[in-house]
Amino acid sequence: MSHSNSTVRWIARTAMGIALIIVSQLLGKVFPAGAVITGPFSVNQLVTGSLVNCVLFVFTAISGMWSGVAIGIVSAMLAQFIGIGPAVAAVSPVVALGNAVLCVVYWLANGRNTVSGSRAWIAMVLAAVIKCAFLWIAVPALLGVLTGVQPQQVQMLSIMFSWPQGCTALIGGTLASLIIPRLYRAK
Repeated sequence: MSHSNSTVRWIARTAMGIALIIVSQLLGKVFPAGAVITGPFSVNQLVTGSLVNCVLFVFTAISGMWSGVAIGIVSAMLAQFIGIGPAVAAVSPVVALGNAVLCVVYWLANGRNTVSGSRAWIAMVLAAVIKCAFLWIAVPALLGVLTGVQPQQVQMLSIMFSWPQGCTALIGGTLASLIIPRLYRAK
């Protein structure tokens, strides 16, 4: 395959991942804002976050680390644009970095050709835990230096970007583990 064909394929797959992210984010808007699981962790965050993480895992496995990173960064910015991003817009770049961390850790820990099995599961769990830890530390740190953010917003965002991120990443990884082997067989 020529280099230009592989570049076109990468762009097309990455664009498809971004499109799926948009659909996932819009699907999350279907649920009422008051549908809360616990604290500020809502059904919307559960559905949207799980689907977004699933897309990130799938496209990282199928199209490569840089495709996943691009999709993760664009998805965080799109979430803010379509009105489902964090209440404090300055948090969106941190979320974009968290998505990129998930993709990079998964790619590096999984290896290029590992589709399923214990190595894939370990890579998925490791990526989910590291993304969760990154956001759990980075979001409150960022909010601590911003001025004009209400204490209630700081508390709500600090919780939203803590353990719920690990839950949605693990759910997304589990969904992806069902999809990735089928896509590899279809190649």
